[in-house]
Amino acid sequence: MTSESLAVLIVEAGRAKVCRFSVELRGETLWTTKKEELARRLARAKPDIVAIAGHFDAAALLADDLRRRGLAQSVFLITPTADDRPTEPGHVRVVLPDGTAQVEPEGLLQRLFTAILSAQARPPVSPLTGLPGSRVLREEVERRLTAGEPFVFVYLDLDNFKAYNDVHGFGRGDIAIRLLSRQVVAATKTLGGPSDLCVHIGGDDFAILTDVAASPGIAEHIIAEFDRRAPELYSPEDRARGYIESPSRRGEPTRYPLMTVSIGGVNTGLRRVTGYLHLTEIAAEVKGYAKALEGSQFVMDRRRG
Repeated sequence: MTSESLAVLIVEAGRAKVCRFSVELRGETLWTTKKEELARRLARAKPDIVAIAGHFDAAALLADDLRRRGLAQSVFLITPTADDRPTEPGHVRVVLPDGTAQVEPEGLLQRLFTAILSAQARPPVSPLTGLPGSRVLREEVERRLTAGEPFVFVYLDLDNFKAYNDVHGFGRGDIAIRLLSRQVVAATKTLGGPSDLCVHIGGDDFAILTDVAASPGIAEHIIAEFDRRAPELYSPEDRARGYIESPSRRGEPTRYPLMTVSIGGVNTGLRRVTGYLHLTEIAAEVKGYAKALEGSQFVMDRRRG
């Protein structure tokens, strides 16, 4: 699955399929007849364009639900015209993403083409977490700094993640990263504001852009939920011991505690930040201080000037 691909959901009578196409429009089809399975696949595939065909009322409910839950960037509702909605023979009712109706095939093709171009122009997201990456983070940080908008840069990663990866393999390491990703998104959505941004920088590194008032609550929520769920990633024996054993970089047997999360915060309204690189250097320093402490920790930079 590459950044140039395009995910499309097609719903027909009694079944639905998610297609992910490359720019050459080659792709695969996954069929399902179960609504709950469809929701899981949508959450994983995150289609860029959705076209729904079928009975108008039922299809309209599904389209509204997809828009409300943010499971698709653009939703096109394409249904046969009902008997009580007279139109010319052979035409269909089309409800576009902005809610307007249109029946001309040429207009539909133009809007679909526009949606495809828009989807291709959007920055790629992490295939593991579905979150935008460092490119989006850099652009938004630079925009806010240039505009003089104060914000808090929250930088976090997992403690003892490499040891966990070495013992259990990168497949289970991916599960740990997705667990942290869910906590990052949930905390920001619950306690943050509409302009907050969650980013998967890479590996087990994440960042959040939020405001001063929300940042402590978001960090504490992430810590509480991750600490509650992290033991599930280990065997009962590891949980009972409270550690796993893995060779150190020198090859010596070493005990590593169960994974925790370290979070550093930088308030750009409190001290002068010259740019993206400067901000990431400060955030890395603050997060490093949090990692030097035992267990999951949140440290906010209090320095001024």
